[in-house]
Amino acid sequence: MKKDEVIKLSDGQKATIIKGDEADYKNCYIVQLENGQIRVVDRKTLTLAKSAGETKGKHSYYRK
Repeated sequence: MKKDEVIKLSDGQKATIIKGDEADYKNCYIVQLENGQIRVVDRKTLTLAKSAGETKGKHSYYRK
């Protein structure tokens, strides 16, 4: 997928690709959501990566 393409994410949201296949990222796209947020999306599953706000103060070995 290339820059400025609109894609549908696994949760149904629409997003515009900012960095796509032309970038050096192998497993993700950088997208802008309809609400203006810039987020990272898994290339295969088109799911959003967790944001810093969702993981703040949590260490990976504490999560279940």
